[in-house]
Amino acid sequence: MNISTTSNRLKLSLLASSLALALSSAPVLAQDNTTGLLRGVVTSDAGQNMANVTISVRHLSQGFSRTVSTNDRGEYLLRALPVGEYHVTVSRDGTTVIDDYKLNISLGQSAVFAPVLSSGEKIERIAVMGSMIRQVDTSDSTAGLTFDADILDAMPVNTGFENVALLTPGVARSSAFGASSFGGASSAENGYFLNGMNISALRTGIGSIDLPWEAIAQTQVKTGGISAEYDRFIGGVVNAVAKTGGNELKFGAELRHDPAALHSAHDTVYLPSGGIAINNKDFEASFSEVNVWASGALVQDKLFFYALFNPRRFESQYANSAATVFTEYEKEDKRWFVNLDWFITDDHVVTFTALDNSADYRYDNYQWDQEQGKGSPSGVTTSESGGKMYSARYQGFISDDFSVSATIGRLEDNANTLPTNRLPGIWDYVNLNGQRYGDWTTSNLITQSYQRDQLRLDFTYLLDNHTLQFGIDTEKLTVNYLEYQNGADDARGWWEYRTYTAIPRIDLEAGTYVRQRQRDTGGETDVTSKALYLQDSWQINDNLVLNAGLRYSNFTNTATTGEDYAKLENQLAPRLQLIWDPTGTGDSKWYTTWGRYFQPISANMNIKQASGQRDVHFYYQPGALNADGTLVLNADGSPSRGDLVATNVIQSGEVDVQRIAAQDLGPMYSDEFTLGYEQQLTDRVKGGVRFVYRDLKQSIEDSDLGPVVAQWLEQNGVENNANEYYFYTLLNPGRNVSFLYDFDLDGEKEHVSLSAADLQLPKPERQYLAWEFTLEGQPTDDLQLWFSYVWSHSWGMTEGLVRTDNGQADPGWTTSYDYADLMDHGAGDLPNDHRHAFKLSGVYDLTEQWRLGFVARATSGSPLNKFSLHPTGVDSCAEPSLWADWCASQWYDESSFYDWDGTPAPRGSAGRLDWLYEFDLSLSYHTTVADGDLSVKATMYNLFNFDTPINVNEVAQITQTDGSFAPNPDWNTASALQSNRTVSLVVRYQF
Repeated sequence: MNISTTSNRLKLSLLASSLALALSSAPVLAQDNTTGLLRGVVTSDAGQNMANVTISVRHLSQGFSRTVSTNDRGEYLLRALPVGEYHVTVSRDGTTVIDDYKLNISLGQSAVFAPVLSSGEKIERIAVMGSMIRQVDTSDSTAGLTFDADILDAMPVNTGFENVALLTPGVARSSAFGASSFGGASSAENGYFLNGMNISALRTGIGSIDLPWEAIAQTQVKTGGISAEYDRFIGGVVNAVAKTGGNELKFGAELRHDPAALHSAHDTVYLPSGGIAINNKDFEASFSEVNVWASGALVQDKLFFYALFNPRRFESQYANSAATVFTEYEKEDKRWFVNLDWFITDDHVVTFTALDNSADYRYDNYQWDQEQGKGSPSGVTTSESGGKMYSARYQGFISDDFSVSATIGRLEDNANTLPTNRLPGIWDYVNLNGQRYGDWTTSNLITQSYQRDQLRLDFTYLLDNHTLQFGIDTEKLTVNYLEYQNGADDARGWWEYRTYTAIPRIDLEAGTYVRQRQRDTGGETDVTSKALYLQDSWQINDNLVLNAGLRYSNFTNTATTGEDYAKLENQLAPRLQLIWDPTGTGDSKWYTTWGRYFQPISANMNIKQASGQRDVHFYYQPGALNADGTLVLNADGSPSRGDLVATNVIQSGEVDVQRIAAQDLGPMYSDEFTLGYEQQLTDRVKGGVRFVYRDLKQSIEDSDLGPVVAQWLEQNGVENNANEYYFYTLLNPGRNVSFLYDFDLDGEKEHVSLSAADLQLPKPERQYLAWEFTLEGQPTDDLQLWFSYVWSHSWGMTEGLVRTDNGQADPGWTTSYDYADLMDHGAGDLPNDHRHAFKLSGVYDLTEQWRLGFVARATSGSPLNKFSLHPTGVDSCAEPSLWADWCASQWYDESSFYDWDGTPAPRGSAGRLDWLYEFDLSLSYHTTVADGDLSVKATMYNLFNFDTPINVNEVAQITQTDGSFAPNPDWNTASALQSNRTVSLVVRYQF
């Protein structure tokens, strides 16, 4: 065959490669969560499957290679390929017919390479031009995106998983906590992984631990249709792998500086009632970091290293809006990261990973007022946080059909508060509208440490048309926590000067009092998760794939006594994906998925519920007053006060595992159904549409059973000799509750059984409905882009583990479901309901040296509420309801869904926040200097300096001096704005 004939045949083969894809019937879904795979089918230009064709891949930087031969149907599959760039060689009958075809393997993705070879008898070496990689993966329907570090470096994407996740359809920014909401779930319901290790925030699960971001090679965001390999998360999963070394020794350094002089501050937001809502006139911030790294081979082709040193410094100064304190803040990180890859053979590799993300904080505080500005020093507070991670991961091929992976590791996180004075925190609601006053610097002292130990084993077996993956997944999170209020001796506590309504139970009359609150907790507890899973990818026929999985899991939480207080067992999570290639050409797919996902009880609940929390309120008559009506402060920093009037024991500090959680407590879980279509539009562009429905079937809430228990005690003639009146218990709203407790102190516990009708807690509805429209790829050689439009609706009774409309970042420990009356009119549009979301991001190569990156988003605003006191005598507080004698939300300030005049204001019915527009732009220049690569990048975040409110004051009611209610003039005033325009400058050199 001459070269001309070869060229013609090659052009024909490129057109025919899409037909060859239809014959690829190897089951391929089961994948390792740190690698990718290559699959395909080899056919002749006459359309016949070609058996015994050898496919070899060689990793360009590390040099290892893998080889496989096609089966009788021309199929081949190379699993568990480390991410990176490869050369592919195709041989037939001992002759190389395709040599060094270059392709990339991405994290958790299937690359489809489907060459078409000559059917002639004489095979000669040919060159391959053009792409044989398909855009549509007809073997998998997990939704999400994968981003390489090089692409992210070219785009205006700030460091951190949350900023990457926001590029993905169906992910919204959680307005209160800086984390992300996946598919309407709360920001505490996602999972984060690095090199197979769970790096989700240990206490709260909100986001991940802080990472040396330069070390991240690829990031995969999974938003739905997730296989049984993952659980413990009902939102989404962010999965990443670290950079590694290669045979070539490389060094690099990067300097980033975000100068304060180039920040464009937003205007200060003033309260209509007077004072400042957001103080921007006294705010200033700057950020600098250095990355220095080296990589290479310690043993050629065998042992590779990557090492990074990442010192950072963040500085800011600000005056709190509702305070008299000016703060100069510094945070210093001296982070490092090390990754080692040991290729025992080409088929057996061990990866060792270690990092340190420790940080030191310093707060220099000064007196401040709106007129005079910064005053004299009032103290310094320092703190420290962070810890280390160590992990080892083995990946091995025992045979062509059987492979094993194992991950073992430990993640640590610690935090300590170190105040410079022992003055307690004080707030004045009588004269200063809740502002703090005095010279105190830190009101709460916390010492905490967390340790997560993880073991995971995964096995994969190829069997005819099935790929079976099964494994075990265990974690143990140990919590050591101590919290108490600042202040010496009798001054210790949180102090408030305010007007209170009557509390008959403790004989407190309505009036103005000084309240001292002491809330202490501490001890060691555990959270344990154990799971088994089985996943099967079955190629039913040439056009149809069924991916079916089942995960069995148990979650256990212990108290400081060492006993289990919650044991959620026998949880079965089925997962199904059905994918159909309708045309048989591999350029489109229809798919549907259904899955159940379970969420464990947060480690935060071990602290709040099972660590002997003692919460006591002391009410005093006011003492000596200053001329302006504020209380005179004693030498120990506490306010002057008169006689003790009443004591209210909210929680006694007793740990009794038989009353912490309901005996029949069930798990928190959610179901997801999706239906989608994806179409390859050109060789390098694809589009799709996906329908998503999520339904929270059951939640776990902390609820105070006090009012119901009081009635039960009376009905059953049991004396409350224990003097316990608050019974915060973990339960499933809408279900019956039973627990054990010795009320009369006779040595025998009473068995308390309460019906769902007694509790009057509505079922925890949370539903999410969405249509996602996507377009992604490379329309031209110079342009790569991702576009999406999502219409969605999130509604129900609960946001989930956290509550953003009142700023409660305390997973499982929010005001939701504390009492029945707090849930009156609580059904409606949830805080994460952003009805419309447009996203466009990409990279455009202006020239060989200049690159333009852009990220644009337009998101409709979240629902707006009106929160006020629950009126007495109506709804759940009406006669003859058991709540009539104790309308509990009267003690919750303004937390109920009513307007100031007592008329119902259902959740989300008060309008919407404005649309949020975001536009970030970057420009980078690349050149060669002294045999090294030099790049300079300038990024402008929020280019147009939009200042849309992302949080507002949703309290609709104020209490006047005569005790009557009036509309709050500050309702709907911004309490947080989107970040101001920031310029980031980066210089990078590597050789």
